[in-house]
Amino acid sequence: MMNYILFLIAFLAFYFWLFRLMKKATHGLNPGQLAFVFTGKVLASCFYGWLLLHYYGGDDTWVIHEDTLMEWEQMKINPLRFFVYEIDLRQYITDMGWKEGLPYFRMKLEKAIINKPLGIFNFYSQGNFYVNMVAFSFISFWGSFWLYQVLADLMPGYKKWTFLVLFFYPPALFWLSGLRSDAMLFFFFSLFVSRLYRQWQIMPAKANLWVASLAWIGMAVVKASFALLLLIPIFAWWLTVRKKWPLKKAFGGTTLVFLGLFFLSAAFPEPFNLPNAVANVQQEFFKLEGNTRVDLPALSSDPVTYIKNLPAALDNIFLRPFPWDAKGILQYAMSAQNIFIICLVVLVFIRR
Repeated sequence: MMNYILFLIAFLAFYFWLFRLMKKATHGLNPGQLAFVFTGKVLASCFYGWLLLHYYGGDDTWVIHEDTLMEWEQMKINPLRFFVYEIDLRQYITDMGWKEGLPYFRMKLEKAIINKPLGIFNFYSQGNFYVNMVAFSFISFWGSFWLYQVLADLMPGYKKWTFLVLFFYPPALFWLSGLRSDAMLFFFFSLFVSRLYRQWQIMPAKANLWVASLAWIGMAVVKASFALLLLIPIFAWWLTVRKKWPLKKAFGGTTLVFLGLFFLSAAFPEPFNLPNAVANVQQEFFKLEGNTRVDLPALSSDPVTYIKNLPAALDNIFLRPFPWDAKGILQYAMSAQNIFIICLVVLVFIRR
């Protein structure tokens, strides 16, 4: 009964906090929409944790929850270590050197982004996973909201569709509500895009650039490869908005130039040999254990291997798992999503 009471109080407190913030937001949500969205986020996050616990043995989300409990215990014993010592870059570099110390520091920061706030919140929730999901939903909510603001401003005639897709498209609602780093990656991505949109198309301000820079660092902490690749379309966006380049020239030309630079880097030694670096990451990924495996050709620094791998990569990205390959409810849902998106793309081409 106490957990139910804590859950309800936390839900109402965070809802009213969001409601007050909405009053100051352009393209905000009305009280009914906000209640609908926040309730959906909380229920999805709780369902995510319950499903993975009962059918998949807990998976990463319950490992993260256990980490937050350890953070809570650490804070009670040694608050200084909780806030400072465990993410001491200088100490990691002294002990491991730059090559190993910097990636280890990034990994510790990635964990801290989730574990530290929820570790503190455990003083209220008393370590209850589902109460913690209310607090985490308050954070993950902003990922969808900031992107909604941008798209609502760009396409005001499609606000209802934008609202439904960003907040209630089932796969996104499920995966971006769970206790996992993907939700934080989307949080930083949306903050990054929304601040650049403000800077380039609404009202330039130094604060926008500072916040965008911090958001990009947040993305780099959670998924460095994503943050680096994102700079390519962001640069093309800047060319179209600030330099008035034609859309096709900006995005097509930028992509081709960076693709050429990627393969030309094969002439340099490591760590500047980017094709070889990607091939090494692929080999590390092949070593991971899992119930489902898709065989892909091995990459090397030779561009020909990338060309040979392209059909299998596109198949893996857009088509897998096929309905007959799926194992378990989550993979069947992923297969259904792939079919839906393919039909949507076909419809776009038919209706231009």
